[in-house]
Amino acid sequence: MTVRDTAADHYEVLGIARDASPLEVNAAYRRGLARLQHGLNTGTAPGPEALDALSRAYRTLSDPTARGAYDAACPPASRAGVEHRLDGGGDREGRAVRSVSPGGGTPATPPSYGGGSGDGAQRFDFEFVGSGGEYFRIWIVNLLLSILTLGIYSAWAKVRREQFFHRNLLLDGSGFTYHAKPQAILKGRAVAFVLLMALSVAEKAGPVAHGLALLALVPLVPWLAVRAFRFRAHNTSYRGLRFSFHGTYRQALSTFVGFGLLTLLSLGLLFPLWLQRQKRFVLDNLRYGSAPFTCTATSGPFFALFLKPLLGGVVLVAALVFLVWQLGDSVAPMVPLLLMVAVLGFQLLFMPYVIVGMTNLVWNHTRLADHGFASRLRVLPYFFLVATNWLATICTLGLFWPWAKVRLARYRAACLSLTAWGGLESFVAGESTRASALGDEAADMFDLDVAF
Repeated sequence: MTVRDTAADHYEVLGIARDASPLEVNAAYRRGLARLQHGLNTGTAPGPEALDALSRAYRTLSDPTARGAYDAACPPASRAGVEHRLDGGGDREGRAVRSVSPGGGTPATPPSYGGGSGDGAQRFDFEFVGSGGEYFRIWIVNLLLSILTLGIYSAWAKVRREQFFHRNLLLDGSGFTYHAKPQAILKGRAVAFVLLMALSVAEKAGPVAHGLALLALVPLVPWLAVRAFRFRAHNTSYRGLRFSFHGTYRQALSTFVGFGLLTLLSLGLLFPLWLQRQKRFVLDNLRYGSAPFTCTATSGPFFALFLKPLLGGVVLVAALVFLVWQLGDSVAPMVPLLLMVAVLGFQLLFMPYVIVGMTNLVWNHTRLADHGFASRLRVLPYFFLVATNWLATICTLGLFWPWAKVRLARYRAACLSLTAWGGLESFVAGESTRASALGDEAADMFDLDVAF
């Protein structure tokens, strides 16, 4: 029996009762994947929507918060619906078969998604092996040709840059590949240029025309964002298997416009929530082959992450106000300089903290099917790296910039790892077979990239 469409009840898709334990959810997911794998091997596999429904059901019911929200929003399934199971693996009374590890507790391994033997976890560290000298040669040629061609060559420059950073980022000894064509990037930038020119003309026509132009662009931004995400994902591959992005315009509109407006109405207080929604929108709609990425980071840690910088900013502003109040008119001419120093000090002290914290937060709550990521960035090493990069770049009048980018890429890669259950090689091989058999709705050529 095949999995129902994406609108089906999640319990019905997994074939479990509504009071099923987490162990039963895992066991049902394992059986569903085995069913799909059997279909692949026998040539009777269902369409991609079957895998989508199964993955969506598992992501929701394996997360206690998401499951609670789902249970509150959806009425209980009928008994017949609960009995409608993926593989008939439950007992005659409709209960799902439990999968308990020896001694009870959680299973020894999570449910196997694809290709892996499930014999244990292996950690694979990312590594960046590019050199600053090699990137400098690419960078200086890109810069000169972009200037000589009045920016037209920048599309070709981006392809060369992305190819350098992709192929030098290694996982288990293999690099990533960037497949984009410069013509597609140039087309996207032409669209962006036309939109910017239209805004400029509207601004000169008056505030009313400018406001109407901005409002007209609001529905277009989510569409451009989805196209850009699809373009970048589709043109990135690892060991011959491409990534894909499946986010919809409606999701993007809600994420970027809806929560963006809430952020404005809250005077920026809901910015952490907006940021969390953006991260989850991108990662929850990303796939490698047919294996989905999932991000379970909630909004609470995002608010906590921004609490210290907020308090630090309040302290800096209070100190500046107190200084002006104490010194009076004698310090008034220096207020702009003091404000500049305060802003630079805030960025220097707290931006590394935010970047490191957010990177660790997102990656440590992100999975690729059953396989987890771990990010181990630290604030002080990252702060020292960024500070020395800026100092060296300033002292060399910008010529150190390529080495700065390589140093940062090397550190970020060294602090990121993937824990794969059953081995990475078998997982990639299984995904290659599965993606070929189930098809890839993102395999169309998304030929518009507006990112610079």
